[in-house]
Amino acid sequence: MLQRSLSGLLVFFALVLLAGACRTAPAATPPSSTIPNSTPSPATPTAAVSATAPAAVLPTVTAEASVPSGWETLTNPRFHYSISYPPGMEGTDTDNYSWTLGMKLANPDEGARNFIYLSVIPVGFQSSGGDIYNYNTAEADILLNMQVGESKSLREGLDIAAGFSYTRQPDTILNGQTAKVYESTQPWEFPQGTKEIRYYLQTEAYTYLLGGYVDTTGSNQPGAITEALFDQIIATFRVMR
Repeated sequence: MLQRSLSGLLVFFALVLLAGACRTAPAATPPSSTIPNSTPSPATPTAAVSATAPAAVLPTVTAEASVPSGWETLTNPRFHYSISYPPGMEGTDTDNYSWTLGMKLANPDEGARNFIYLSVIPVGFQSSGGDIYNYNTAEADILLNMQVGESKSLREGLDIAAGFSYTRQPDTILNGQTAKVYESTQPWEFPQGTKEIRYYLQTEAYTYLLGGYVDTTGSNQPGAITEALFDQIIATFRVMR
């Protein structure tokens, strides 16, 4: 009887010890690979897509030309400019605002119809044509608002439209200032192979219109002015400050 009681007590104490062990044992930690990430990963930023701007057409830089030895220089104090040219050429005032330059010829009627012109337009001056050589306010506005590479006729809708068509070329840096450049490959009433080139250089007081009708055929006809000579003369143009 005593033996049976002792056995029961031993069983009772074993159960108590087992229960205590279960209460104090730490809970098993799950493998790290199974722990969910409670902090969401930040979203990968999307690169901003920007429209590619069209490449700007940079002005052509005209080299600052030194006046060749023996050349003559016209200085105009009224309109604050100077320009130089070879001794075989002569200039003429054509109106109060314009000046033309051509080759000296014994018989001008037998020479090429090439010449260079320089017109000065005061700011705000309005003209429908005839007051200043090759200047018409409405036509100048059309040209000055054209984009590089654009072509337009100043006589749109007329049979003579082709003779007044101009294409805007890349700008040129002339005398340290930007000049807008235009070309007409078939100027009205000029022989085939003649090209007109125009430069518009604007300052606070004036717009200087420098242009020329040049020979592109290499004919060597008396009085012919090549594009290379035209460029060389225009490069000597200076605005006097």
